[in-house]
Amino acid sequence: MRREPWLRLPAVALLLAHDAEHGTDYAASLRAWLAAVGDIGKAAAALTVHPNTLRYRLRRARELFGLDLDDPDVVLAAWLELASAAGEPGPSGRTGQTPRAPRRG
Repeated sequence: MRREPWLRLPAVALLLAHDAEHGTDYAASLRAWLAAVGDIGKAAAALTVHPNTLRYRLRRARELFGLDLDDPDVVLAAWLELASAAGEPGPSGRTGQTPRAPRRG
């Protein structure tokens, strides 16, 4: 992701910054919804919140950050960026962190 800036969604960076500054849970809510493949009930249970709370958070994420969660390209890019930001391993087992070359000498 770091080497392919065209894959980055500015909206996700804004969302992460907003969470850090305001103590909100938009990123966690979006990640849970994505992990549940859009199943509100399953995602809400994973977050231990009421389904309406999750619906509200997703609606606010759309409004505040301009995320079109009905667009599969946006959903994929958001999932990749959130996983990378969290340092989660991808399908290859590698994290989103760019490996550094070993130092010589």
